[in-house]
Amino acid sequence: MKVAEVKKDWFNKLLNRRELELIIEYESSTPRREEVRELVAKKYGAEKERIIVEKLESLFGTLKAKAHIHIYERPEDALAYERRHILKRHGLIQEAEQSG
Repeated sequence: MKVAEVKKDWFNKLLNRRELELIIEYESSTPRREEVRELVAKKYGAEKERIIVEKLESLFGTLKAKAHIHIYERPEDALAYERRHILKRHGLIQEAEQSG
């Protein structure tokens, strides 16, 4: 798996994060979010706790995927600004058990 193209790369000062839109090439099945986080961490030199894969969609008929990624300055910023279901997918928060 590799980054084939960087479509957009900008810094959002208001939310204290770098936002990327990438085209990722892969060899078999669509990569998992964790694999994409590892790839981005290696390429951009950021810790995995600061990287959020907002969206990952396969491009029809190709072995490529379009990824929208946020790289935060601090892990606390990710917890403050990202939606809860996205944080759960990355394992950054746990669902509270409901009794009843």
